[in-house]
Order: sequence, then structure tokens, then C-alpha cells
Amino acid sequence: MSRVVIVGGGAAGLELASMLGRSVNKNDEVILVDGETHHYWKPRFHEIAAGTFDSDLDTLCYFSHGAKNGYMHYQAWMTDINRADQQLIVRRPSGNLDTINYDYLVIAIGAISNDFATQGALEHCLFLDTPEQARDSWQQISSLLRSGEQRTVNIVGAGATGLELAAELAKVSSKLAQNPHAAKLTINLIEASDRVLPNSPLKMSKHAQSTLEKYDINLMLDTRISHVTSHSMTTSSGLTIDADIQFWAAGIKAPDWLNNIAGLESNNVNQLKVHQTLATTLDPHVFALGDCAAIPQSDGTMVPPKAQAANRAAVHLSKSLVGLMKGKALKPFVYKDGGMVVAIGHNFAISTMMNDRLILKGRLVRRLYDTIFRLHQKTVSGLFTMSRLIIAKRLKCIFQPSR
Repeated sequence: MSRVVIVGGGAAGLELASMLGRSVNKNDEVILVDGETHHYWKPRFHEIAAGTFDSDLDTLCYFSHGAKNGYMHYQAWMTDINRADQQLIVRRPSGNLDTINYDYLVIAIGAISNDFATQGALEHCLFLDTPEQARDSWQQISSLLRSGEQRTVNIVGAGATGLELAAELAKVSSKLAQNPHAAKLTINLIEASDRVLPNSPLKMSKHAQSTLEKYDINLMLDTRISHVTSHSMTTSSGLTIDADIQFWAAGIKAPDWLNNIAGLESNNVNQLKVHQTLATTLDPHVFALGDCAAIPQSDGTMVPPKAQAANRAAVHLSKSLVGLMKGKALKPFVYKDGGMVVAIGHNFAISTMMNDRLILKGRLVRRLYDTIFRLHQKTVSGLFTMSRLIIAKRLKCIFQPSR
């Protein structure tokens, strides 16, 4: 009998738990550890913050899903690892500490925004790193929209998260424009680089920037924030940017508490160092994948922090662990980049394909963005359930009153 404990119910962790739960022998156990009761797909956190997310159809209950797919959900947060006794130390919702024995431990907790030690950022900015933070953001945005008059939102970071959040908030503000009691939002999207989507091809950045400008989003490029207060940001050049609500969506890193946890090797952004097999460099019983892992490739590059990379690593590790429990050797994870898709509002998206040689944009590309989410649902729940959700979503859009 083997017990696999997976920490983190995001895209990578949930997909791994689902595939393993359906694949392992009846005597083997798969346990998913996550402090939340429901799964939310992280690339859609900006929709939760903007109030456009469909929580009825696009969330998943770990408890009931686990019962159908062969794993057990253990509601808790990881705090430490006892590698000598192969125990995971967790904190339950009650606050009490507990231990979970494991034969194989997989850490898939994702990443968080990197505030780069900017003074006041942690205290005065909203982050979109967890479902709880996204829900809290919507509570504050909702109150702001109901307050009337002109209001300002600052968003630091014009990568995918910041860009998608800015576009979604602009859309919400536009839809409420006919309501005399609704606030009109001024949205400042602040980026230290000289272009939006700085890690994407230049042509993709230009398309994204022109679309954002059509949404009347105020782009502030080549602007680095040095200090944040409760209602303003100060740039390195001394400019003060006032705002009612402030978001930080710049950069990524693994949580600070993961740095060298239990003596495991980590890099300068707290990611656990792993072999190409996804096993950590110092412990063959501990694995890591997704944005919290520094995964090398044979050509010396590292796997990028993308949802598609997390998905493919989960698929690989599910097969690899099943083979390992049968006495087979682990296989290296080889990643091939399939491009990226960035949503700019509900009706427009931009995508790169063919090793960034092809740039696509428009409504059809926005449907591709939705398809990626549906493929995630297919992986965790199967084709039949995914199909039912698509039909239910379409019927809901047709018959519900316009909002």
C-alpha cells in the first residue's frame, strides 16, 4: 500500500489528484490537502475580483469531487515537513496542528505575486493569489462601484493578471455607465517595463496595448513604484498616483515559508529545486510541480510559470507515480510550449502560437481561452461532466435576465 499526499488544490494539484485517484490500485491512497473547500481555476481570479465569475458552474467542491474520483480531501494548510518520518505537518481550520503520513509527497501550491520588498505594498495593496483574496477584492470593488462619483483603481503589473484585471474592471464600469448612482472608474495600469506583457512577443504586446487604450485604461509604462500608502503610490521619480483601491500583480515567487523548507533546496524566488523527473533534488519521496517548482530541461532552460505547463506536468507525474509504485523508474518531464492566451474582457483575447510566430486576436480567440478552461474541467471531471457544464452555461446565458 502506498499513500500519495498532494498539497495544493489548484490546477496542477487537483488534476494530479483526479488522475491518480482514478488510476491507482484500491489499496493505495491519494490525499489532497487544501485549506479551501472549493476549487477555483487561478487564471480566472480576476473575474472573481471584478464580479463577473460564475461561481455556480465554474467551481468544484473538493469533498464531493474526491468521493467520485478516488481521492480524499483533507482541509488544512501545509506548515512544515518532517522528512525523517515522512510526515506532512498541517494546520486545520480550527488552528490545531496535525500530521499526515506519506510515502510520496507532492507540493503544488502555486506562486504568489512578488512585491519586490516595496515599502507599503503588502499592507495597502490587494493581491489575487488565493480565492479568498479574490473574493475580498470583489467585496471592496463592489462597494466602490456603489459609491458613485469618479473613483480610481491602481493596478501594478501589466503581465497577464494585471492586464486581464484592468480590462475586466473597465468592462464592468462601462456596463454600469447608464446607472447614475454607479461610480465611474479611472484605471491606472502601472508597469516598470516599457511595454505591457513584457515577457511575450513584441507584436502581441502592441496588440494588447492598443486594445487597452480603446478601453480608456491609463497605461503608465516605464514606471516603477517605490512606496505605497493607504490611498496612493509614489514612483521612483517622485510622482504620486492617488487611488481608492490598489492592486499588486507584478512578478511571481513561491511563498516565503517554502524557502529551504525541511532543508530542501530552493532558488532566489523560493521555488523548490527539482530534477527533470519532478522529484526534489535532496529527497526522492518529495516532488514539486507548477509555479512553486524550478523545473529544468535538458537544454538548460527552465519550465515557465504557465497554467499549461502545470497541466502537462500533472499529466506526466500522474503516469510517472503510478509506474513508480509498480517498481518502474521515473521518466523526465519534457515541456513543449504551446503559446499563450490572454483574455482582454469577455469578448476579446490575444494568443501566440507556432513558437510565437503567429499572433491571433479577436472573439474566436476568446473562445479558445474558454476552451482551455473546459479542457481543465475535462481532466478533473471527465468528458460527460464537462459537456453538461458547457450546455448548462449556454442555457444560463440565454435564459437569465441581463445584468
